[in-house]
Amino acid sequence: MHGYFLQLDDAKMSKSSGDFLRLRTLIDRGYDPLAYRYLCLAAHYRKQMTFGWAALDGAAQALSRLRTAYASWPDGGRIDQDFVDAFTREINQDLNTARALALVWGLVKQPLADADKKATLRHCDRVLGLGLEHWRPCRQAIPADIQALVDARQAARQAKQWAEADALRNELATRGFTVEDGADGVQVRAIG
Repeated sequence: MHGYFLQLDDAKMSKSSGDFLRLRTLIDRGYDPLAYRYLCLAAHYRKQMTFGWAALDGAAQALSRLRTAYASWPDGGRIDQDFVDAFTREINQDLNTARALALVWGLVKQPLADADKKATLRHCDRVLGLGLEHWRPCRQAIPADIQALVDARQAARQAKQWAEADALRNELATRGFTVEDGADGVQVRAIG
């Protein structure tokens, strides 16, 4: 896997300057290689893609949200053929993966049974290659010092001390954790 490298269409990038992107570089920096795939899918292949670490961070977060949604849905649904037809039209329209991804996010938000969303997305992922079916959420223990920050943030939120809560969220992010507030409570996850 580390023998392959990804060169970008940028005249400033060259192998001799060491200014090129290798798969091993992504892995060493803690990125899932599929986040790079997601980034590439979000751009049209005929347009020059401007690579940046912030863009890759955004792609990694979007992929993480998509994986989390997919994993939370039950199995046993039926494929929504209307959606698959629309998805196929976009792919067949000059390999418009960016528009196909936009449709996928529309599917996630549709008022369709979650099991049907999962079956439909599983079918579409055969084209996208994001490995959604094989991804499993990481169930790691939250370190005590991180949990203490999460608890302090929750206390600040309850006291309506929004600036303090935001500062604690930022501290968690610098330590490699993200916090999501939802109907089911607070979800803490390692970034990456």
